[in-house]
Amino acid sequence: MTVNTQQNQQEMKKQNSLRDMIMLNMDMFKMAVPKTITPERMARIAMTAVTKNPKLALCSPSSFFGALLTAAQLGLEVNTPLGQSYLIPYNGKRGMECQFQLGYQGILDLAYRTGKFRRIKAVVVHAGDDFTYSYGLHAVLTHVPKMIGTPTHVYALYELLNGGIDFEVWTWAQVIAHAKQYSQSFSKADSSWQTAPEEMAKKTVLKALLKYAPKAVEYANSEQEGLATAINMDGGIITKNIVRDGDYQEITDTVDYETGDDTQLPEPPAHKAPNEPPPTQMAEPASPSPKRSSTMQPKLPAGEDANISAETEAQLNALWDAKQQATFDDMSFPM
Repeated sequence: MTVNTQQNQQEMKKQNSLRDMIMLNMDMFKMAVPKTITPERMARIAMTAVTKNPKLALCSPSSFFGALLTAAQLGLEVNTPLGQSYLIPYNGKRGMECQFQLGYQGILDLAYRTGKFRRIKAVVVHAGDDFTYSYGLHAVLTHVPKMIGTPTHVYALYELLNGGIDFEVWTWAQVIAHAKQYSQSFSKADSSWQTAPEEMAKKTVLKALLKYAPKAVEYANSEQEGLATAINMDGGIITKNIVRDGDYQEITDTVDYETGDDTQLPEPPAHKAPNEPPPTQMAEPASPSPKRSSTMQPKLPAGEDANISAETEAQLNALWDAKQQATFDDMSFPM
């Protein structure tokens, strides 16, 4: 028996094991999937993905099932031309595991399901395009594509049905630097960053933009897991568990981001688009701390500080504290 024959038999055993696991857990699929997709179709799509990429059969069953069930809960197809989500084999510290990866089209689909967005997209700018932008109270974003030259920028934008708008712009160098820092598979030949770099770039910047979206639009209706959940799961090794208490059943998640996935985003400088509505929740202002070690007190002229009595120093400190408290309490203080 040749080595190739033995390897093929091992892969077939792994595939059959995954198929059996899916069939044994069909009840969990029926609990998870929304109306947009049937459990049977999701199972067929999964096995097709394994056939096309035999490395998936080598992944731990728990990670494969966790990634697959996550996609099913979100109503996203995996490893299909729709580009909604992907099952990615990852050789990590614990061996081969399956990573759930959200696709650019998946983000758009989930965003529109919320019923909050009029439009949302990301665009790659090329060297020959006419492109200008600026942030501030009168933000500007102008792009006339000519599709000539190499990528120079990537921008993402959204417009809400209530009129709120926002956009985010990264240079291509920023995108690549981010990918090299946060994606351990960036340099691999079969990495999405090598096979579809512009799609990955658009997803990266779009996710950065959605950090600023009003919290109310991050969650879909009760039939969907929601946009925020999908983004949080992106790039994770997911383990699913089912909790039963009488007639009550719930699927719980454990997500491990140890793999250096594509989803960890540095905090970009905050900005606010001119027409963005106020957020649904405001953070409570922090109460002034009794200790203000970071606040500089006014210095006395040279030589005078040594001649101040303890009583005078206490009076000056009390006056300073009262002045600072008035600054915090004064609502007319310019923002």
